[in-house]
Amino acid sequence: MKSNSLVPLKGLISASIVMSGSKSYTNRALIMAALVKGKSVITGISICNDSLIMIKALRQLGVKITQVGTRLEIIGNGGVFKKRRLLINVDHAGTAMRFLTAVCSIVPGEIILDGSERMRQRPVGELVNALRQLGVRIEYLKTTGCPPLKIFGARISKNKVLMKGKISSQFFTALLLLGSALENGLNIKVAGEQISKSYINMTIAGLKQFGAKVINDHYQRYLITNQEKLKPTQYHVEGDASGASYFWGFAAITGSRIRIKNINPESLQGDVKFPDILQKMGCQVIKNNSQHWIEVKGTGNLKAINVDMSLMPDTAQTLAVIAAFAEGKTKITGLSTLRIKETDRLQALKNELGKVGIKSTITRDSIIVVGGKPKGNMIDVYNDHRMAMAFAIMGTKIPGIIITNPDVVSKSFPHYWKKLASLGIKFIS
Repeated sequence: MKSNSLVPLKGLISASIVMSGSKSYTNRALIMAALVKGKSVITGISICNDSLIMIKALRQLGVKITQVGTRLEIIGNGGVFKKRRLLINVDHAGTAMRFLTAVCSIVPGEIILDGSERMRQRPVGELVNALRQLGVRIEYLKTTGCPPLKIFGARISKNKVLMKGKISSQFFTALLLLGSALENGLNIKVAGEQISKSYINMTIAGLKQFGAKVINDHYQRYLITNQEKLKPTQYHVEGDASGASYFWGFAAITGSRIRIKNINPESLQGDVKFPDILQKMGCQVIKNNSQHWIEVKGTGNLKAINVDMSLMPDTAQTLAVIAAFAEGKTKITGLSTLRIKETDRLQALKNELGKVGIKSTITRDSIIVVGGKPKGNMIDVYNDHRMAMAFAIMGTKIPGIIITNPDVVSKSFPHYWKKLASLGIKFIS
């Protein structure tokens, strides 16, 4: 199997990179543009595998999409699809599975949604239950509660649904996106506490930019009235704060200065607050709102912290790796969703931190990392892009870090290794 062995920096660097488009915003924009009647233009898109899978699936559903680099022209159908009988395979793309489950509910015919073996283990039952409340007929073809699904799409007239808030914000995003295309709108009631509120904010902001009227009642109820239908628009995808976290982490552990451009410090992305955590750990942080950049400078003295990352779970692995170099015990909480990602990320973190000589303990929704002096080893990434990218930054500081299956980063950040190389990091394949 191919692997990357990283060669640590020999000295401190000061550099800047331009961050590519956010996968989260790209995939939301793709669905919104598909459900608009008319032509929308989306620029600055992420060209990661997950977004390309979404584009392919929408084309299978009959949506006309023209792509030139990071620019898309999408001819939406206003939520009116022709009858289809299809098999759509989303591979590892979790957002595509969740969002398309909702969209396919209004596509007449029979559509099977399937994915990789790991996707067949990832829960989708709460979303399916919600769609069934709206009268949608969905069957499980293998394991109850997980893909593959057979969806019998039809017109939806019901508009009230109740769903648990603690499972996945992607389920709510899927319903919100669907609600924008329903004749009678959608009234979504949240049972319990809403998890990952930052992602809900991103979805609602996008819908409003496309002309939808959405009411957020303190994260306990969401209402789309559909008095105003989605309208074609020109939409620019902002830079990916999740991807930026690895380079801010690079700066933190090496003592370097890294400026990330095309990042809006006022973004609704939860991960844009990651530098604030690094600042509490001892780093220097500068933000420029007008020019859209955030700079982190490591000081060579990292201290442990306690932090709730429920608003930015995608950067928890990055922080856990940084914590391996911090003095003291870092406790990271709010991580229940990490159990159901591309892998069980908490267990994977514990396993691989142990390999490099760092002690950690995990619970259902937290990890405690005891800082120390990591040593080199081969890192298994469990087919998880974020495991590969997070542990790669460890290799910028210490020798002997070998990342197995480095190509897995293409899921969300295909140019990750090139970006690292541009900062002076060398690899031995």
